[in-house]
Amino acid sequence: MNPRERALVDLFAAMEGLAGPAFECTYYPCHFDGQDCSICYCPFYPCLLYRLGGEIIVSSDGRYVWSCRNCHWIHEKENVEEVLAYFSAFPRQLLVEADWSFFTKSLQEILFGEEIGFENGRAYDLTPANIQGFECEPLAEGEFLDVTIENFSITSVKRLSNPEEAEGVIIPEKSGRNLIGYLDGFVKCRF
Repeated sequence: MNPRERALVDLFAAMEGLAGPAFECTYYPCHFDGQDCSICYCPFYPCLLYRLGGEIIVSSDGRYVWSCRNCHWIHEKENVEEVLAYFSAFPRQLLVEADWSFFTKSLQEILFGEEIGFENGRAYDLTPANIQGFECEPLAEGEFLDVTIENFSITSVKRLSNPEEAEGVIIPEKSGRNLIGYLDGFVKCRF
């Protein structure tokens, strides 16, 4: 079973009843003690939202992956309940057939009450969802990331300075506790 199928299996099982902590799992606790393990494989992967604790890394085999190591969000009981309430309104077949775009828009609706990312030419811009509520200052220049996602996997990451060249998902570049992105000009935001 691939990770995407496993995420849907977990989601559908959680809709039937919450599991709570999985003390019998050899990886428990993979994030924090007392975590809710109802949704082990996140349906939003790769979310590309730094605010939840994830980041792009290069795996040992040279592939780009979204590391969820520092994400606790999907394992907090109140968030699991909110995710389940949200997705319970959709037919399961729609969830099986939905693409990454559907799930990222769903996550934004859960987090912010609405979709705040937007279509930007040939790309989808997640910069607003990454910097919402953070203290930002303008920059004269910078770079952001253009991430290509196919079948819920990151297939390429490019650093760009012109949003018109982007073709994938636009997100800020992370540098320590700073995000550098483009939103009507370059900005540096501390999170």
